[in-house]
Amino acid sequence: MTILQVIPSVTRSRGVLLMAAAAFTYILLRISGFHRLFIEDAEGIGALLQIVGTLYSVVYAFATYVIWGQFANVESEILQEAGSLKNLILFSRRLKETTRDPMVRAVRAYARAVVESEWGMLSRGEGTEHTDKLFAAVISSVTDVKLEDDSERSVYERLLEIANQACAHRDERLALSVKRIPRTLLLFVMITAYTILFLLFFFPFHNLFLGTVSIAVATMLLFFAHFVLTDLDNPFEGTWNVDSKPFDNLITKHR
Repeated sequence: MTILQVIPSVTRSRGVLLMAAAAFTYILLRISGFHRLFIEDAEGIGALLQIVGTLYSVVYAFATYVIWGQFANVESEILQEAGSLKNLILFSRRLKETTRDPMVRAVRAYARAVVESEWGMLSRGEGTEHTDKLFAAVISSVTDVKLEDDSERSVYERLLEIANQACAHRDERLALSVKRIPRTLLLFVMITAYTILFLLFFFPFHNLFLGTVSIAVATMLLFFAHFVLTDLDNPFEGTWNVDSKPFDNLITKHR
């Protein structure tokens, strides 16, 4: 997969426009002789750039670590929830078809709703009342099972255990899904990035071409660093998002 396939065209276009705007602004400042005002302060500006750059790298690394950990946890809970529902279908095969069918239908209806509507609702920060009701129907399909003999009791107890596991994984998944990077932390990362770019305009590069390239490259890196951070912040929307395939499989592969 190439970078052109990973990054959306709209994001690429914005990045290119920002690079061009930053480079054009620098060239105008250079032509006007703005850089001459800071020739004697090159070392001070360079030291300040190093301090701010180090601060930015530390804060950005921390924010990315937290967000990536949350992203991975959501993905893990999805796999475990879908796995528990799969086990529910598999273990229910030991029951009679008339007893088992309502359980299978409830699981498949819930999985279909998760894929078709819950992903979008979670990405927009909306409530999940519809899928909550369907999941409650899954639990009810287990608790409402009427045992006909003692041989089904061990199966029923195992099904109750699996249903409790699925409930715990769903609760944890929903709790993790609504978390987002604190606005103050995101604002601090953005301000630090802008400060780096701002200081670069004051740095008195001796070579016009080198200065222009430096400004353009720094703009590109800071822009796409921000893109990665904000894109990972929402596990259900964007370029990198969690896969709904485990729930798709419940609909198509397990009966």
